[in-house]
Amino acid sequence: MSHAAQCDVLLKALTQRAMTATEIFQELGIYRASARVHDLRNAGHVIHSTEVMVRNRDGQLCRVARYSAPTSQKLLIPQLPGRSRYSHRPGKKESSQ
Repeated sequence: MSHAAQCDVLLKALTQRAMTATEIFQELGIYRASARVHDLRNAGHVIHSTEVMVRNRDGQLCRVARYSAPTSQKLLIPQLPGRSRYSHRPGKKESSQ
């Protein structure tokens, strides 16, 4: 399956429910979940990651990320460094008028 196809499948699954990388691998067959999440974020999709504690096969607690996509909506303005210089902020002359 191509990276683009994996991204499409993953986005659809994450809009339905939150998933960890292990769940993504087991249910969707996507080995590198974090890489596909990175691709989706770069494409402008909102993907949340929450740190959760799970037990590994030895019974030890481990921290992993649980990914979710609250909506299928894309960001219109990506979160990039230096973005604030493009936002309109009224100066002293404009705010007094």
